[in-house]
Amino acid sequence: MRCELLRGSIGLSAFAPAAASWLTHDPVRHNHLATVVSQRADGTLPTEPDSLWALIRSDRGLPPTWVATWTPPHLLLVPELDDEAADALVDALLEAGEALPGVTGMSPGPTAVARAWTARTGALARPGMSTKLLVLDSLRPPVDVPGKLIRADWTYRPWLVRGVLGFMNDTPHDEPGQFTEQDAADRVDYFLSGGRAWIWEVRGTPVAMVCFAPPADRIYRINAVYTPPVHRRRGYAAAATAELSQHLLDIGARGVLLFTDAHNPTSNGVYERIGYRPVAEGETWVFA
Repeated sequence: MRCELLRGSIGLSAFAPAAASWLTHDPVRHNHLATVVSQRADGTLPTEPDSLWALIRSDRGLPPTWVATWTPPHLLLVPELDDEAADALVDALLEAGEALPGVTGMSPGPTAVARAWTARTGALARPGMSTKLLVLDSLRPPVDVPGKLIRADWTYRPWLVRGVLGFMNDTPHDEPGQFTEQDAADRVDYFLSGGRAWIWEVRGTPVAMVCFAPPADRIYRINAVYTPPVHRRRGYAAAATAELSQHLLDIGARGVLLFTDAHNPTSNGVYERIGYRPVAEGETWVFA
């Protein structure tokens, strides 16, 4: 197994067409990887010079068997790699002189990478956040929840920034550094600029938010679902997620998915009750 590392925007221009077929053969499990690639290929997000794009092949000249991406300061993002592919990826990274802060992605890929990395470097690895990948099966919206879903405009920006900060404070954070108010503002601007930030509003008051990422192969990923503590246990997040899911189907989605904290039975129960079902698991390892 061989791994070719490509770097920066020039590397992405070679990686994107080479990886396109692989990314679409399982568009649900590989949605996160696909959107990382597509949003940088189309300029939605900048491609930093130190970003890395990995093509893992069984032999030179063949289509990739696996792909991976690393867009610092985020962790290395991998699919469900086997041990042989993880070994090839880690060897290529070490040969390039890279120092990984950690790895995340679909199980068992991160564990395979962590095993290879620690064996070769002597680094310590601690487990990070475990996730479930849930896919919309048959939508069952909650009933009798007051309010309505609206697309947020820029007048809601201050409320959304507080919401993203609250969401990040409630979510295990494995990436290097602290998530700041400026990080929250940047993320809100990203959602608002694409019309992808939505709010559940009751009598003119925002009570919950739900956002989504740009689609890859018409598969949409819902994220940043958050209700401030004062408005919880009233069904707002479930109603907002269900209504946004229906909206995405109405505009042509052929699939809707989301990731949840695997150790949060409350959120998992909410999504499963409105029609989502678990199809895969994700994992994270952080290196010291």
